[in-house]
Amino acid sequence: MGMIVPIQGKTEKECLDILKKLKEDQYFPYLYAVELRYDFLEKRVEKLADFLQGVRNLIGEKKLIFTIRTNRQGGFYPFGKSYFQENILAMESGIPDYIDLEVECGISGRESWKECIAMVKRLGGKVIASYHDFHRTPDLKECEAILERLSSYSPDIVKMAFMPKKQEDVLNLLFAGRRWRDKYPKKELITISMGEMGKLSRLCGDLSGSSHSFVQIFGESAPGQWKIEEYLKLHRALSARKGIALLGFMGSGKSTLAGQLAVMGDLPYFETDAVLEQEFSMSIKEYFQKFGEESFRREESRVLKKMSGREMILSPGGGIVLQEENRSFLKNYFFCVYLKVSPETVLQRLSGAKNLRPLLQDKMNLTDITEMMERRSAFYEETADYILEGDGKSISECLTELQSVLLENAFFPAQV
Repeated sequence: MGMIVPIQGKTEKECLDILKKLKEDQYFPYLYAVELRYDFLEKRVEKLADFLQGVRNLIGEKKLIFTIRTNRQGGFYPFGKSYFQENILAMESGIPDYIDLEVECGISGRESWKECIAMVKRLGGKVIASYHDFHRTPDLKECEAILERLSSYSPDIVKMAFMPKKQEDVLNLLFAGRRWRDKYPKKELITISMGEMGKLSRLCGDLSGSSHSFVQIFGESAPGQWKIEEYLKLHRALSARKGIALLGFMGSGKSTLAGQLAVMGDLPYFETDAVLEQEFSMSIKEYFQKFGEESFRREESRVLKKMSGREMILSPGGGIVLQEENRSFLKNYFFCVYLKVSPETVLQRLSGAKNLRPLLQDKMNLTDITEMMERRSAFYEETADYILEGDGKSISECLTELQSVLLENAFFPAQV
């Protein structure tokens, strides 16, 4: 899960001072985003755009979430017309990546929120549709209904946070999140059960479907947030997804990048084809000729399952995503990166290659490669946690991007 750190200074200067300290912190590379809690400011002296530019200068390419939490949902900002105006003004600066909006979940009063969301999107921003209750947790049915109402605004991320009164409340929140994520597998979700009772929910993204978690470095913005060093250790220990899998067509750069990434992270590295060839005592081409593709796919699935539960870099064959069982297994046990390149790039890289996959024999032309890649691309994208566009990038640039993504998702060994 991507880690988000809230910044909650009482003045612009205090916020910037916290960010300067944060940038120098050893855990800064592991952060996915910084949330600026604008409602915490007691004095607003600078122009908002100038203040946000100062924030951006400090956090660099980290995602910036602009949040005004109102007094309706545990914040300090009075709800009213100025709430909408400030959020639009922030997005007009072009600096925030996300605007967190605590939208109306009832039947009435939705138009103002729809207009605000539409404006944020027109200005190039993304929207987090959020709902918080610091006093209770609704039952399972109501939790599910709230998630549906939030998602009806078509936001980029749906966020729901509740305070539990009993253990069943925590489980209801997790279960509601899991059902919603299974229904919308490519949409992002944040579910939080607050306080000490719900603290474990922040680590259970694999179970709840939650994409991100709020952590603390200098202080919590809501009860139950983990310190980032605790979160990193516990998340890696508890998560079933311990491996990193690079997916893509032959020639996409899987083997090259996987090998170098393994050295950088001091992790073991495996290629499913190499493992199978060692077990078969023959090449993949020879196995295809002798036993056929169906038998090979069964063996490929068997080896994939054998690889689960360990920290490693895995480079599977390009056709591994053809089986629904394999796609499900990869999503459950690996952080998957799709190395996406064009058919032209594949043809250029494979021209003159000696060890072509059996399915590419006599098909080394742009038409056949394009057709085969089009059949697989939807499966790669379905399985991937992250898509790396490889065309026009050097190996070094791809490695830098990969390392950043893996750090931000707590899937790379901590060098701290």
